[in-house]
Amino acid sequence: MLETVLKTGHETGFSTVEAYAEKVVRQEIAGADGPLSIHEAHGDRLAARAFRDTGDPLGFSLSAPDSRQVKRCFAELACGSAVDRKKNFAQLLPRAAARSRLDIFDPGIEAWDETQASDLRERLRECLVTFPGLKLKGFRFSRALKKVYLANSRGFMAKYKKTLFQVQACFQSRDHQLELAESRTHFRNFDPQRLVARGANLLGSLDADLETLPAALEFVIVSPEASAQLLREFSPGLKLDRPGRRERPVAASSRVSILDNPALDEQPGSVPFDDEGTPAAEKYLLNKGVAAAAAADIRTAFEKGGVSTGNGFRGEQGVFPRVQFTNLFFRPSNASLAQLLGRAGRGALVYLVKQQGPGRLPAEAAFAAHGFLFEGGEVTRPVRFRLATSMRSYLLHVVEVSRELRFFHRRANIGSPYLLLQGRRDPDGNFFI
Repeated sequence: MLETVLKTGHETGFSTVEAYAEKVVRQEIAGADGPLSIHEAHGDRLAARAFRDTGDPLGFSLSAPDSRQVKRCFAELACGSAVDRKKNFAQLLPRAAARSRLDIFDPGIEAWDETQASDLRERLRECLVTFPGLKLKGFRFSRALKKVYLANSRGFMAKYKKTLFQVQACFQSRDHQLELAESRTHFRNFDPQRLVARGANLLGSLDADLETLPAALEFVIVSPEASAQLLREFSPGLKLDRPGRRERPVAASSRVSILDNPALDEQPGSVPFDDEGTPAAEKYLLNKGVAAAAAADIRTAFEKGGVSTGNGFRGEQGVFPRVQFTNLFFRPSNASLAQLLGRAGRGALVYLVKQQGPGRLPAEAAFAAHGFLFEGGEVTRPVRFRLATSMRSYLLHVVEVSRELRFFHRRANIGSPYLLLQGRRDPDGNFFI
């Protein structure tokens, strides 16, 4: 079908044509205490982007493509648009695909059956024994096989397969319920004990009442989960996907390096090339506190006189690629969590943050922070307090970064170690970073 798209586009009068096809098979199994229900869905779509010698590209998307529809769509594009003399970026589309040995496909998906989901649910229940009072209220397991095909009339043609397994579990403790998710490209990598322990820690921190923090408190340690939440909240504000802005550059502590790397084995955000064919490569967005580069697709790079960083991806219904992160994460160090606890002496270990709205100052956001107090390397009682910070201040006040890197997948795949930050407590018990 891709060859048909390229040929038809040329015959219609377009000088350069790009074709993108995606096939997805998804199976979802859900249930609580009773029998599990099964649902399966198939997705098939084709997107085309067509360039004249000058002017912006045109495009269309089809959910059930055939040659007749492709011809009709190209004819409508050719007749329905005027010629534009503006220079375009067709010449920047890649000519060849780079070879990749990226491990993102689990061949075991072909022999998979629903008994594995049932076994996983039972393993989760067995892990609950070590956490009295913790209950499994909901369970959902999904597996997806995605096949991507890409070609353009400059000679590029490539494809890849990717698997994604996801577990969603709803835990309850006392009056609190919390839904957690774990995503993996390989089924064997699921660790039920870790998911249950994560649920117990987070729900334990929710049991605390809002209280005044100790007067001398000046350090907080943000867990990988909470740090990933904050990075997800701030990533649009980081402008890491908007090159060439005239505002002051992003600044951070010299301890902070933020990368986007689509070439990590067995990570849900990984791909051998983006939806324009640009090969996957590690890139620093912040390097030791200094803004290094911005994520870009071919179009945004062309507008700023740069090169694509391989971050051009189409949305579920999108025709044209847009800038999107893959595996966005803080670079870990060699320090352990125990070393961060020792360096701080006393403070609060934050496991969960929930945004409450704007802070008192411009660009500042307020969060409800849930966690535990610690002193002398020992975690003590749960605590809940109000935390306020801006993106710039948050990154500037990072004192140390740990080595325990963990990823959390929701649309983009975002990862972080533990972060030690220094701030201040005001007389009302709020903590400012």
